[in-house]
Amino acid sequence: MRKAYLKIFLAFALFAILAAAAPARAQALHEQTASIPFAFNVGDKSFPAGDYKLRQLNSSSDRVALEIKRADGREGRVTLTSFVSKGKASEGARLVFTRYDEQYFLTEVWTPALDAALRLPTSRSERTLARKAGERAPLRTTVALGTRPR
Repeated sequence: MRKAYLKIFLAFALFAILAAAAPARAQALHEQTASIPFAFNVGDKSFPAGDYKLRQLNSSSDRVALEIKRADGREGRVTLTSFVSKGKASEGARLVFTRYDEQYFLTEVWTPALDAALRLPTSRSERTLARKAGERAPLRTTVALGTRPR
């Protein structure tokens, strides 16, 4: 009888260990790195050029939180995004920036797990620059995700 209880206990313990390890493995799949060669803005916060880690949080929700931090861990930002289905996933995981004059704004994040982009909300400063640009179309710049920091 004790052996049966021991087997049941060990089975539950093994299940608990595997269940705890699965989210950590799934979370690692949502973390990407990128070397960004220019200073950029996320919302109204500025980031210097450098190596960054991006991690998708609460991916099961229709409003995803995106954590952006420097590879050395010094700065971080979490922002809410929304899905925009575009079907260009064949171009690979990437960051899309909108450029007005010399200012870059992170606008989309394409992840390998999705066939859609995570679109960041437009900040007040970006809307102001867009109004000043008038009819001139902003430039779009792409940086590959998944690159190893140099």
